[in-house]
Amino acid sequence: MENKLETPAIWYPGQSQLEYEEEINLMLQRAQMTAAFLRGEVHPDTFLDFLNEQEFDVFELADNWELVGV
Repeated sequence: MENKLETPAIWYPGQSQLEYEEEINLMLQRAQMTAAFLRGEVHPDTFLDFLNEQEFDVFELADNWELVGV
């Protein structure tokens, strides 16, 4: 099975090429960490710390999670 990550990339008017590339790198990092989390390779606290470092509201995110299959 081939490892692929699909993530949207949006260019905003006035955004420099460097800013665009930095945003793509952040999106890919989030996609890789999310995939690892979903495979059970990353502990939930580690995943939340990662998202917090990227300035997401982890309390809101945690509230929105649903337990599936429990």
